[in-house]
Amino acid sequence: MSGLKLHVFFRSIFLQALWACLTVSAISFAVPTDCEALIASLAGPKTNTRETFAKLKQLENETAQGSLIEFQKTASSEFIESHNKKIEEALKEVIRPWFFAKSGGIRFSDAHKLVRLIMTHPTNGPAQENIFDPNQCYGFCFGRATLIHNEALRRKVDPDFIRKIWAVGPTEKQRWQFHVATLIKARDLPTWWACDPIFEYALDVQDWILRMKQFSDDGRMMFFVTEAHRFSVYDPRPYSPVDLLGDGKTDYYNGYFKTYLEYSLKQPEPAPFQK
Repeated sequence: MSGLKLHVFFRSIFLQALWACLTVSAISFAVPTDCEALIASLAGPKTNTRETFAKLKQLENETAQGSLIEFQKTASSEFIESHNKKIEEALKEVIRPWFFAKSGGIRFSDAHKLVRLIMTHPTNGPAQENIFDPNQCYGFCFGRATLIHNEALRRKVDPDFIRKIWAVGPTEKQRWQFHVATLIKARDLPTWWACDPIFEYALDVQDWILRMKQFSDDGRMMFFVTEAHRFSVYDPRPYSPVDLLGDGKTDYYNGYFKTYLEYSLKQPEPAPFQK
């Protein structure tokens, strides 16, 4: 075989092999890439604080830039009481009208639909607990809050009207150190809906706070309201693929988020909530 023919022959073999490798890679990583794109959209840009809820953002900047658990542990009881009152007042804040001001939020019926959706979701129901949390060490309140955040965005809820609320302090005699739920602004009302499946229906956030205080072991429960995309009680970073999907070798949450994200990507877009 001539040198030219050998060159053409080996070039053809090389290109076929390269195409095969690329095809296998595309198949192998199609789902993670799609999942990562969805995670990126959840992590998204921060909310527009000029237009929406400046008091909540100020409190977040002052108290919630590190570990919420460490902040609560070192705060005095007097500071916690004062801070909680400020949080409750800020949650009543009304958007000040100006030229570009937004109006938004959702009705109670829609907030309740989100709670029921996650309570009965095929990747999050009681039947899945033995798979994802066999030793009951996670609780997955942060997982449910993430799922509700995503489902609200899928229904075209404006990101500026979604937050998370963290109740920090020991409960059930030190078994848990925090709880978290998704908040969505109530439409036409000076309050927010706490969308928390442990209560089985959406609650006015003031009612949610009162109920959570009853679970406190020591009466020092502290509340923080943060950007919805905050994933961890220990760190203010937004969602990341490593947090939700693992590092490619170990999935800390036993496939919980991967299962949900893959399922979500296969579903048709739901109808937006009514404006």
